[in-house]
Amino acid sequence: MDILKIMENRDTQTYIFIMLLSISILSLFEQKTIISIIVIVLVISYNIPLMKVGNTEEKIKEEIKKQEISDDMYYNTTIHDILVKLHKFKKYNKISYKQGVKYLRKFFKTIRILEHNTQMNPNQYFDNATLYLKTSINHFQSITISLPERNMIHALKYGDFESTKKVNELGNLCKQLYNECHYILINLSIKFNEEWTKNPTIYTKEIDMNTDRTESYDKNIEVNWSLY
Repeated sequence: MDILKIMENRDTQTYIFIMLLSISILSLFEQKTIISIIVIVLVISYNIPLMKVGNTEEKIKEEIKKQEISDDMYYNTTIHDILVKLHKFKKYNKISYKQGVKYLRKFFKTIRILEHNTQMNPNQYFDNATLYLKTSINHFQSITISLPERNMIHALKYGDFESTKKVNELGNLCKQLYNECHYILINLSIKFNEEWTKNPTIYTKEIDMNTDRTESYDKNIEVNWSLY
C-alpha cells in the first residue's frame, strides 16, 4: 500500500522517468565514458556545497546593510528627516557613523518588539533599548572630533564666520534624534508602568523615566559617563 502511494507521487514518477532515461542513454556509451560521466557528476555534486560555504559575498552585503540607514529603521517622518541630515557627516568618520547606525537599528528593532509583542519581562528589553539609544547617539556625537575647522576663505566667501558651524549642526541633530527617541521610551514606560500597577510581578518593576531626562546616578555604572 505504501509503495502504491509513493508511486502516485508526481515527483517520484518524474525521478523514476529521469533515472530510466539516464540508464537508457548511458547504455549507448562505452564503459570508460560512463565512468568519466559518473566521476564528473560526483565532483560537481561535492563542490557545489563547498562553493556555498565559501561564498561570503551575501554575508558581506548583509553586514554592510546593517551599517547603513534603510527602511527597516523608519519610525516617523521627523526621525527619518534627522537621519537623512546626519548622513552627510558619514564622510568625516565612517567607523563612528556605521556604529551609530548599527546601535540605532538595534534600538528600533527592540522598540518594535516592545510595541507589538506581549512580554512577560519588558524591563529587560526596555533597558536594552535605552542602552542602544545612548550608545548610538554617542557614536554619532563622536564624529565631532573628526570635523574639519572652517578657514577664513570660506568664511569670507559665504559671509559666515561661525567657526564651529558643522560641530553645532551635528550636535543639534544628535540632540533632536535623542529627544525624539527618548519620547518613544517615555510613552512606552507610561504603558508598562500602568500594567505594572495593575498586575505587579516578580519579573517586572516600575520604569523610572521622565521628560527632564534626569536619572539616578551611580558612579560604578559605566553608561552614566556617556554624553547622553
